[in-house]
Amino acid sequence: MSVVLKRLIEKVAHMDITLLAGEKGLSNDVTWIHMVESSLATSFLDGGEIAFVTGVAISTSDELLDLIRSICKKNAAGVILNTGPYLDHVPQCVIEYCDRHGLPLFEVPWKIHLAEIMRVFSYAITKEDSKDTETAAVFRNAIFFPEQKDLYMIPLVHLSFQPEWKYTVCAVCPNDREKYAESTLEQKASTVFGNLSHKYSDFSVFLSDTQILAVLGNYGTEQVHSFVHDMSYYLRLAFPQSDSFLWGVGKTTKSIRCLYKSYRQATAVQRLQSKGNLQPEQIFYSEMGLYKLLMNIDDEDIISDYLQNTVQPIINYDRENSTDLLGVLRAYLAHDGSVKETAEQLFVHRNTINYYLGKIKDLTGMDLSSLSVKTQLTTALMLMNIE
Repeated sequence: MSVVLKRLIEKVAHMDITLLAGEKGLSNDVTWIHMVESSLATSFLDGGEIAFVTGVAISTSDELLDLIRSICKKNAAGVILNTGPYLDHVPQCVIEYCDRHGLPLFEVPWKIHLAEIMRVFSYAITKEDSKDTETAAVFRNAIFFPEQKDLYMIPLVHLSFQPEWKYTVCAVCPNDREKYAESTLEQKASTVFGNLSHKYSDFSVFLSDTQILAVLGNYGTEQVHSFVHDMSYYLRLAFPQSDSFLWGVGKTTKSIRCLYKSYRQATAVQRLQSKGNLQPEQIFYSEMGLYKLLMNIDDEDIISDYLQNTVQPIINYDRENSTDLLGVLRAYLAHDGSVKETAEQLFVHRNTINYYLGKIKDLTGMDLSSLSVKTQLTTALMLMNIE
């Protein structure tokens, strides 16, 4: 995890630390700290670090500028220069470079011990990481072990969340998630969390298997939609090679005790998306219409019996004869019973469609011209989508 640079600097504001340039980068996420005294040492930077420089290996302004350039190219979060016996001042060329590139540049006089600043930063980052990890663990327990309230009720309050808040679960993953290692997915989830934390609070983003889950605490409908919009943006930045994502947003709960329901709803919507039965923008469980009722049928015998009395004879016939009468039925119902439009979609003659429909009638004993029958068959196809 990470901490926003501005928040870290506020913790050492009393230590005579001065911002010289790069104010636009104060919202950068800081992942760790690093002493960097030469351009060669920048090879150890992974991005997001605060680079501390005393100038012990620097003899000219040009050498310092070259070092700052190398630090910037490694996507550091900021630079702290310790002026004193090695750096008597900060050259204007360095200040101008950092301003142009939005790289926060700070000056700390020699009388201030860098070790103390580094200690404060390390503690803050570690503490934030621990809090984020604990928050994710609490929400996992609430989702997967809802009956064991001792695993999440009291810890939740200690993390500044309230049990009686309303909660919403968002589940998302790239369509090509199998291409990514778990560690990569976890790192990208952390990056998305860091970006969102600049604007939102009282939420958590974490990895569960290959799913990236976001749990929102006490968000209204508009806030949920805004969060999803922004999360989608940062996901596209985190996964530039992925052209699409499977989304699901569960219903907002009455309390933390129902968090597992929101999770199940979110993943149910995802499954529908993965089968191509929903448009990409259809991601909210609350907008699923009849699917909302069908998703909550837990008795598999009821579903099996319903299918047996509607589309199962068609499924059996297709399996035995290598036909696709079920596909014809889907197209026919999708076009509100229009033989002409069904024929056009399937690129066959209308007489062929009429023949297929007659075969379906013989197999099921159902009159396809009846609105009631169409409704029954549509419901059966929707149940098949959910399975």
